[in-house]
Amino acid sequence: MRDSYEQLFSRGLISKDQLFEFGLSETIYVDVKKAQIEWESLKDKIQFGQEVFIRGFGKNAKGTHLFQKFYENLIGNDNIVKDPTNNAIPTKLLRKWTGYSKSGGNSFKPIRNYQISHVFGKTKNVYCFTAPWNIVYVPKIIDPFTGHEAQGSYVDEYAQLFKKETFKRFRTIIEDFNQIISNTEFQSHIKTAVGLMRYEKGVTSNDIEKLEKAIKTEFSPIYENI
Repeated sequence: MRDSYEQLFSRGLISKDQLFEFGLSETIYVDVKKAQIEWESLKDKIQFGQEVFIRGFGKNAKGTHLFQKFYENLIGNDNIVKDPTNNAIPTKLLRKWTGYSKSGGNSFKPIRNYQISHVFGKTKNVYCFTAPWNIVYVPKIIDPFTGHEAQGSYVDEYAQLFKKETFKRFRTIIEDFNQIISNTEFQSHIKTAVGLMRYEKGVTSNDIEKLEKAIKTEFSPIYENI
């Protein structure tokens, strides 16, 4: 197996440890105190039926309506909206929360060659897609180690370090997220919400199967040692 990352490190221009340290130290996070405030705000929006965003579900986002109906059944919020570009709202929020912007502007400090990343994924989960602890700016040079298309041991190693560092930074908030989704009553509501969808017009057994599989991933807890 020829791994281009391995080829890079073998030339001695930069070591794996140096590159990984650079990636972790140069990642731009939301300030922890601000993140706590925005996390409480997000929970309130979800609870009180205000507009909240998720990424599209399924090929060409054609299954997004399944998650929207699921949330209506689960939390009584029928104001769950698909992000227009699958990253527009996190981009806007991260710019506001950090003060940094890739597009510049008088109100922000300009940055270049950074990429927005969802650290833990879960982009169809309303508690995660716009969560201040889940979206960061990563240096583009390190993005190949965090993207979905990358594979291999180096990718796995960096991903684990990246998630562990983020968990440590936002431990209290992430543990609150875990408590919400792991609560016995909440888990019971998930089963009920999915069950109700079996009676929805136009929803097939295949739709339910795909939705249940996605929910299992989207609503799994986040731990420090992933």
